[in-house]
Amino acid sequence: MSRAVAVVFLKELKDGLRDRRTALMVLIASILTGPLTLVLVAHFVEIEAAPDDYESRIREGRLDAVIVVREDFDERFLAGDQAKVEIVYDDSRTDAGPAIRQAERLLRAFNRETGTLRMVARGVSPDLAEPVKVDHVNSATPRQRGAFLLFLIPMFAILSPLLGGMTIAIDSTAGERERGSLEPLLGNPVPISRLVVGKWLAAWSFAIGVAFLTLGGFAAAASLYAQRKVPALTAFGAPELVDFTLVVIPFAAMTAALQMLICTYGRSYREAQTYVSYVATAVSFVPVIAIFSGLKDAFWQLAVPVLGQQMVLSRLIRGDAVAALDYAMPAAIALAIAAVCLAGVTRLLGEERIVFGRS
Repeated sequence: MSRAVAVVFLKELKDGLRDRRTALMVLIASILTGPLTLVLVAHFVEIEAAPDDYESRIREGRLDAVIVVREDFDERFLAGDQAKVEIVYDDSRTDAGPAIRQAERLLRAFNRETGTLRMVARGVSPDLAEPVKVDHVNSATPRQRGAFLLFLIPMFAILSPLLGGMTIAIDSTAGERERGSLEPLLGNPVPISRLVVGKWLAAWSFAIGVAFLTLGGFAAAASLYAQRKVPALTAFGAPELVDFTLVVIPFAAMTAALQMLICTYGRSYREAQTYVSYVATAVSFVPVIAIFSGLKDAFWQLAVPVLGQQMVLSRLIRGDAVAALDYAMPAAIALAIAAVCLAGVTRLLGEERIVFGRS
């Protein structure tokens, strides 16, 4: 790294950390994203003994559903008669729906099993009540089933570099243009390309830092909280964190350079912020589309920015095999795009309409 690049890099880092309130908010939000997300995702229906005041708790919304076993249940059940239970709930509370459905599923399963055993005890084949037996064969591993709960981690891995490098990318281009500090900076006897690389390295560093803190929060939450809640969630640990970082680092290089290129056209900080928000919105749709559209993994996806990273990250979270080419192709394309964007920023900063235009 040349001295000019290092000076610009350190200067942009210092400027980025100068607004301590913004930096502190970004860092805290990044650290807390993982724990808060996993706490919400791991909020499953729990089965426990109901307290004596269950009816009042249901009305207050502190309990979702309670299965009440009548006093004569054992006697009637052992005699082979119909034994009744009650499901007490408040269906006006939409958040109670999962618990109600879970209670109904448990009782239906108990009914089927009991009915089958009674038919066998009486010498009647249970096949008469079920002419077509459907066996469910789930080929997913426990980790893959748990990965369905962690689909948000690849999404945050893609969005966090965008959010992390955004402030530096805007301030070092449109911000300096608005303040009028871009002209004296470019008046120094230093090639524009070195100034651009220094600014880009600062934005890239912030993007990597925020992404690492976000993913580290997920890893910490998975090991400390999810282990006692849902064991499958512990699949995201230190090895996965390293693998995710290998994918995110070149991706962050691309996003930082792309944001700088877009922000260079902005005549003010607010205008550049609007432009960057369009990019962030477009990028955020890619993981959502990939998750909910049922898009199958294909080799060509590795060559598509964002989609390639999403595919590799999804494989990692599922525990599927990931080849070296799966890392290399998206990384190479991301770095190539970053180089093109930096060349574009260098060219634009050599034009008077960009440097002096503020209206």
